[in-house]
Amino acid sequence: MRDRPHMDPLALPRRGREGEAPRAYGGDARVGASPVPPRGKVAAAGRRPLLLGAFLLLAALLAGCANGTYPLDFFYEMHYQQSYKVHEPPRVSVPTGAVPITGRALPTTENPVPGQGIEEGARLYAANCAFCHGVTGNGEDPVQQGPVLRIMRESYGYGTDARPYTITPDLTSQEVADLADVTIFGWITNGVTVMPPFDKLLTVEERWLLVNYIRTLQP
Repeated sequence: MRDRPHMDPLALPRRGREGEAPRAYGGDARVGASPVPPRGKVAAAGRRPLLLGAFLLLAALLAGCANGTYPLDFFYEMHYQQSYKVHEPPRVSVPTGAVPITGRALPTTENPVPGQGIEEGARLYAANCAFCHGVTGNGEDPVQQGPVLRIMRESYGYGTDARPYTITPDLTSQEVADLADVTIFGWITNGVTVMPPFDKLLTVEERWLLVNYIRTLQP
C-alpha cells in the first residue's frame, strides 16, 4: 500500500457559500475573504455625527446669548412690524401724543461718548435705520424717506392726515434736534410707535454712536 502524501489541513481552502470564493483557514484575506474594519473604527465613525451635532448646538446657544449686532435671532425687528392675519381688521393706531410706559430703564442719563465714532455710526445707520428714515434722515418726506415708510404711507396711509405720525420720523427736524441725547438713545433702545426696539440688536455703545451720527444729519 502506497503512502499518501501528507497534507496540512490548515492549508486547505474552506468551502464558501454558493457564488463565494473559497476562503482559507485562519482568515487569510488574500484568498478572497472580504476585509472587515475593526470594531473600534466603526464605533468612532458612528460618534462623529453626534459630536458634530453637539458642537453646532453649543455654538448656536452661545450665539443666542450674545449681546451684539444681530445675534442668533436674525431680523428681530420684523416681529414688531404691524401685520394683519387673514380676515383680521386693521389695528387701532396709538393715540396722538401718547407716551410709552413700557421699556427698560436707560443705563445712563449722559452721553458717554459725545461726538465720537461718527464713521461707525454712519455704518450702523445705513444698516439699521436708512430703510425707514432714508439716507438723509428726513423720514417724513415722501421722496427722501426710506422704502419701508414709503410703503406704509402708500399702502396703509401711515403718515397722512388720516393716520398722522405720533412722533416725527424726520431726524433732521428741529423737533428732534431739540431733544437730549438720552431721549434719542431711549427711542433707539425701547422703540416708539412702529419703530422696533434695538436693545437686542445693538450694544449700548453702538446705540450711542448712532445718536452721535444722527446729530450730524441735523442742520
